[in-house]
Amino acid sequence: MKNKGYFITGTDTEIGKTFVTARLARYFNKHNQDIGVFKPLMSGTRRESPCSDAYILKSGAKVLDGLEEINPFQWDEALAPALAQKRAKTDYSLDDVLKKYNVLAQKHKGMLVEGAGGITVPYGDDFTVTDLACALNLPLIIVAPNKLGVINHIILTIEFAKNHDLTIAGIIFNGVKHKGVVEDTNLTLLKEMTDVPIIGELPWITNQINAELPLEKYLDINLLM
Repeated sequence: MKNKGYFITGTDTEIGKTFVTARLARYFNKHNQDIGVFKPLMSGTRRESPCSDAYILKSGAKVLDGLEEINPFQWDEALAPALAQKRAKTDYSLDDVLKKYNVLAQKHKGMLVEGAGGITVPYGDDFTVTDLACALNLPLIIVAPNKLGVINHIILTIEFAKNHDLTIAGIIFNGVKHKGVVEDTNLTLLKEMTDVPIIGELPWITNQINAELPLEKYLDINLLM
């Protein structure tokens, strides 16, 4: 892997960031890279549930780390982290998140970190996903659905990241069910509008955790290795 890790963000929630993170980690680990996965904040599902992002990351990436190491802060209500922690009357800071990250990162040669929602999502009263990405100093991978209207979301994410001096490794389209005029045009327009590389497109997969997926077929993995 070219860097000490990557920070996976997206244009929205529920677009497959967890799936992409787990798949990349599995690929890197299969190629002897020793990559850990970290999703610091999660709401809506308990870690132990097979449907939780923490469980999917652990299972998909095939790492031995505990669920609480992968996801140290979790709330049952399906709300934005800042609101979920307020309603649960819990408290944490950016420093708390970084301490948890550093403990896990010491076990691995590199890390993939998944942020919540998009890049501007508030994690608490005084810090956001952007603040964490800046503190970790990891290049961004932007995950997005290839659909009508996504160009605007991607460009805004890119510009916001650049305004905060974040490096962008590339864009991954996820959950592509079919290719038509819109999908092909999105690729063409992005190449004209930005110099951020398009790493590739991952197909829609029903059984996301266990299904085998040859990443080299869909992604220019050399951009990340």
